[in-house]
Amino acid sequence: MKNKNLYELKEAISRVNNKGNNKFKLALLLNEKMIDERIESIEKLREQSEEYKAFEQNRHELISAHAELDDNGQVVVYSQPEGQGGISNDGYGYPNIVKEKKEYEKQLNSLQEENKEVIDAEVKKQSEFVETINQDVEPAIEFSTVSFDCIPEIEYEEMKVLMPFIEK
Repeated sequence: MKNKNLYELKEAISRVNNKGNNKFKLALLLNEKMIDERIESIEKLREQSEEYKAFEQNRHELISAHAELDDNGQVVVYSQPEGQGGISNDGYGYPNIVKEKKEYEKQLNSLQEENKEVIDAEVKKQSEFVETINQDVEPAIEFSTVSFDCIPEIEYEEMKVLMPFIEK
């Protein structure tokens, strides 16, 4: 089992935790606790450093000073660069730089150069996180299992994910 499978297990548990008898629910509860502990440890690997958070804050302020803003003063984000595509509703995308574009690019490049080591360290940390996600769970988790008779009616995909909990 890979570390990324822990996230799938957690999601499947949340979808079926209101089904079945108490024996089934107890196994879910015990397993969820172990999974949560592992996920918490893994998530710590991708926490941003204070230096990187400061860089991101400065970068956001720079963008806010030069980008298209909505009526509430929030940066408008598009699905494609240069204000192309539709407006992104999830907050992810590309800001449309409309004020002093050359000055913005100059300041952004300067900010990135000043923080090159911080950015490189963050990129390395994220790469290591992805590597960790794809590694085997170590040490292996001994899940609480439940007999097949105790499994309620659940979707095939959910059962497939929850197989480590089912006695063989």
